Amino acid sequence: MTAFGWDSTIKNDGGDFKLLPEGVYPFTVRSLEKGYSNGTKNIPPCPMAKLTLRVGSGAAVSDVTNTLYLDDSQEWKLCQFFLALGMRKHGEELNLSAFDRIKDKTGWLEIDHYSYTQDGEEKTINSVARYLDPADAPADGKPVLADTADAEDSSW
Repeated sequence: MTAFGWDSTIKNDGGDFKLLPEGVYPFTVRSLEKGYSNGTKNIPPCPMAKLTLRVGSGAAVSDVTNTLYLDDSQEWKLCQFFLALGMRKHGEELNLSAFDRIKDKTGWLEIDHYSYTQDGEEKTINSVARYLDPADAPADGKPVLADTADAEDSSW
């Protein structure tokens, strides 16, 4: 993230937000913002990659932000992300300079919902539950939406 100065120029109108039904969707990496996290409850201070992903297809498309932390406790998630993009195979080493080559790459991910309260108002957003191995992507290339039964079974 970058702080604006009083003489900064702005132009970003915001992304296209639509609450997607929970499920498995194709995604495209739209942008990467490299930054530094001062740490969270579970992750120490470290570099971070703030991704903007275009998720979905047809009428069900939304921009989703996902932050990946460059910390060994999150190595599994970094590996999962690059595996989904087809940039690494299981067990293969990958240099994180690969982030410089992710724009417009595609893959599949699972969306769930994250709810929180802000200024007394309950809000719900799309959240990346996991990135999928290309071998686990739908063979027909169509999103797979969770129905009520699937939404309660977190093992799918």
